[in-house]
Amino acid sequence: MIEPSKWKIDYESPAIFMGSCFSDHIGGMLSRYKFPVLLNPFGVLYNPISISTALNMVLDQHEIRNEELIKHNHLWHSFYFHGSFSDISPAKTIEKCNYSIRNAHSFLKNAKFLFITFGTAWVFRHKETREIVSNCHKIPATDFERFRLSIDEIRDEWISLLTKIHIINPNLKIIFTVSPIRHFKDGAHENQISKSTLLLAIDDIIKDYPIQQIGYFPSYELINDELRDYRFYDSDMVHISETGIRFIFDKFKSTYFSDSANSCFDHVQSIIQAKEHRILNNDINAVRKFSQSTISKIEKIKTTNPYINFQDEIEHFKKLEGLE
Repeated sequence: MIEPSKWKIDYESPAIFMGSCFSDHIGGMLSRYKFPVLLNPFGVLYNPISISTALNMVLDQHEIRNEELIKHNHLWHSFYFHGSFSDISPAKTIEKCNYSIRNAHSFLKNAKFLFITFGTAWVFRHKETREIVSNCHKIPATDFERFRLSIDEIRDEWISLLTKIHIINPNLKIIFTVSPIRHFKDGAHENQISKSTLLLAIDDIIKDYPIQQIGYFPSYELINDELRDYRFYDSDMVHISETGIRFIFDKFKSTYFSDSANSCFDHVQSIIQAKEHRILNNDINAVRKFSQSTISKIEKIKTTNPYINFQDEIEHFKKLEGLE
């Protein structure tokens, strides 16, 4: 049983989600339902050092330079960013990376929540640059050294980083979680040691950090201890199924959503579902009536929640209505 958090999220709570693909699931759900979310500005990140490096770059407004890129398979890559930032043009790779850093810096200064998901304690260090990389970009494994971070290494890195973060945003609430997604490529036993390392490191961070503005959400425990059922994993038995993701999201809602957020969420969800509704009725008048009714619902929501962006939905229903 998870106790409701004293820190509540509403539709005026900008939140950043960074870390493993499990951050994508929960942050993506919030974004889908119109919460102000910045999701993985460097792409998916798995280990605590890479996430820390990314946040330090955001805090320092670091600018990626040509000499920091590496070319492989006809593309220019940054070891700090996901492959979606790579390009055949080094200038375009730099442009995409630096835009994301600037945008994340601006967002972080005003954010109310930062959710961090650790995926693995195993890291890869590039032999030439001596940097722990966020993404190997399919470069041969012989170019890297692989090792597991220690509890103390993670703790010390993050105590320092949290102090730095709270200088620019003193009121930011930071929530850690460990991804339940298995890293079987590390080996079954090694995966368990890795997850244990992450859990113990987070426990030390929370105990030792002097400001009571950090917490923990037990996504790993919910999947592995409460559900204990392979039907909550996808067909690869590694990733979480849609049912499992929905279960975790419902627990997240009951833990962090304010009463107003819960109430508004139901209305927003109905609008999203209406937009995704497949129109089978050929009756133009019925379609127009449906569209007009939905637009009226949007306008009603916006009278009390003017900051929620329904522009895409309004345009969609106006086209159905035949007004555009």
